[in-house]
Amino acid sequence: MAVVKADAYGHGLKYLWSYLARDVDGMAIARVSEAVYLRELGYKGIVLALSGFDDGDDLQAIDEYKLQTVIHHPRQVALLMKTTLKHPLTVWLKIETGMHRLGLEAAEVDAAYHQIKAHPQVENVILMTHFASSESKDVTLTQKQIDAFGRIIAPYSEPCSLSNSAGILAWPKARQQWVRPGLMMYGGSPFTPAEKQPVLQPVMRLTAPVKAIRTLQAGDAVGYGGTFVAKGSMTIAVVGVGYGDGYPRALPNGTPMWLNAKMVKTVGRVSMDSVMVDISDHDNVAVGQRAVLWGPELAVETVAEYAKTDPRELLCKMVMHRIERKIIGDNNVEHH
Repeated sequence: MAVVKADAYGHGLKYLWSYLARDVDGMAIARVSEAVYLRELGYKGIVLALSGFDDGDDLQAIDEYKLQTVIHHPRQVALLMKTTLKHPLTVWLKIETGMHRLGLEAAEVDAAYHQIKAHPQVENVILMTHFASSESKDVTLTQKQIDAFGRIIAPYSEPCSLSNSAGILAWPKARQQWVRPGLMMYGGSPFTPAEKQPVLQPVMRLTAPVKAIRTLQAGDAVGYGGTFVAKGSMTIAVVGVGYGDGYPRALPNGTPMWLNAKMVKTVGRVSMDSVMVDISDHDNVAVGQRAVLWGPELAVETVAEYAKTDPRELLCKMVMHRIERKIIGDNNVEHH
């Protein structure tokens, strides 16, 4: 079940859905409106609305577009039971095991399960939970979640789904009938770069052009607030990307960037439309060349560490409308 929420993690769902459709059994997306959009793009396979339905209109859309839905609250069960559907429905019954976000409490599961099974149009029920920290070196919570899920579902004989990306990679016994790869499907790792990385190929290469080259002298300050001051003569390049494109303003001096086959580092504060990099030791930089902010040459996880955030946040921010996406092969979308 390919997770394609947040516009396919910022990659552009309208560009990627047809490639994914070749190899996956279904696609999962956060909201009913997003699921409808995926249908309108042309995808005819399984589409799962992960947040489920909020009201009768959502439930009617699920029926009309032949979607599958998560149910995570007794209120949704009650709404389903008083709704007449035209098409068979598959329900993913979400169980709380330690995330404390969405999911039925253990004491609510049995009543919900039997009510849902009694609905004349419910064709299938899949039991699911979601890991809170399956990427952590501390395995205690994940093991507790697996154990709790096993106890709760013991009375039922239904397909199950537990694993997100980290669960797939680190907890093979928890894969069960359905897995839900998100970050890893786009070539990102759920683990920090300091840990052993799986072999994953990044789909996104984010690039931006060199707009200008400047020579500085000792004492010259760079960018807003003068957060970087040259200690001696140096050369910088101005790269045309900024927080208006989703490149974080909070990135510190020294954040890496790949430029003309060499790693360079940022200097000064990220602006809305530009950021500067030190090219003093790089003789082969020219205006018009493209710097790689992240991609195969520079892992997005590395940049996320500098930004003190998660790589998913960086990727999802690239939904900004002024980012141009260019397909460069069956497995890559290049962003500019």
